[in-house]
Amino acid sequence: MLAIRKVPGRYLWQISRGLALVLSIVLCALLYDSRQSVEADERPAALIQYPDATAVQYDDREAIDRLSYHVSSKFPAKPVIDLISNKLQKEGWQPLKYYFLRPDTLSSQEQGWQQFLDVNQAPALCVRQWLGDWQDSSGNIVTYGFRYAEVKCTSDPSDLEVTGWYTPAYVARRTLEESERHKKDNNLQ
Repeated sequence: MLAIRKVPGRYLWQISRGLALVLSIVLCALLYDSRQSVEADERPAALIQYPDATAVQYDDREAIDRLSYHVSSKFPAKPVIDLISNKLQKEGWQPLKYYFLRPDTLSSQEQGWQQFLDVNQAPALCVRQWLGDWQDSSGNIVTYGFRYAEVKCTSDPSDLEVTGWYTPAYVARRTLEESERHKKDNNLQ
């Protein structure tokens, strides 16, 4: 805290130091926020934001970039999935038939939407989910999840949550190696 002493002339200097500190903190916070928005603008092109998306969030953690948002699109969200898939393929990304980290399991690219009851929520949620991976020529992976979650299963949900994860090739290789090592060490193959 600022200490105002009764020594003539000194209390103004202490207040000035205190104000300088506060202004420095505010300036750093403003610069940090500006840096964050620049990073969001420089996100990987494979993370595609659908027009009219709401509740848009972008972050990067440990070299994996994530973009999520909501879109009003009736099930099965064909326009949204098609737009993202077509843009990725035009940029050279190939859809993977199997999940990248579970090469023995068909992805939604092959088997379509999955539906399940999420009992970990209160109340339980009816979830419809579509997950797929794409890979570029450098080995980078982008994964998209499309999800409807509602308290009651209706025939035409429309609040679609879209999440995309971009994983650089070196992280993808390391993650796959660790996954294989885990399977081997635990006799899961």
